[in-house]
Amino acid sequence: MSFWGHKPGATMDADTAAREAADNGAQLIDLGEPSDWFAGHVDGARLVEPELLDMELAKLAKDKRVIVLGRNPERSAAAASLLHQHGFDVCSVEGGVSAWKAAGHPVVKADGRRA
Repeated sequence: MSFWGHKPGATMDADTAAREAADNGAQLIDLGEPSDWFAGHVDGARLVEPELLDMELAKLAKDKRVIVLGRNPERSAAAASLLHQHGFDVCSVEGGVSAWKAAGHPVVKADGRRA
C-alpha cells in the first residue's frame, strides 16, 4: 500500500534527502545515541534515540516529510515503519549518516565543528 505516493519502507539517496530538506523543509532525524551526536551528526537534524522515538512523535510536524538517517539499517527501517504507522510521510536514507557524509553533506560535532 502506498502512502502519499510513497511506499512504506521507501528510501532515497543522500543527495535527494538534502534537496528535500533544503527545498521542501523535510524534517531530518539523526537516529542514534548521544555519543553519536557528539562524535558527528547530520547538521540540522534532530537527534532521536531509537528507544525514545515514540516519545518524539508529538514534536514532529505531520505536514512535512520525515527523513530518517541512521547508523544501522534495521533500526532505521524500524523507525521509518513506526513513523509511517503514525501517519507520517517518511523515507530513510540509503546508507544513513555515512552516505550523507560521503556525499559531501555536512556532518558536525556537538561543538559545531565538521566531523
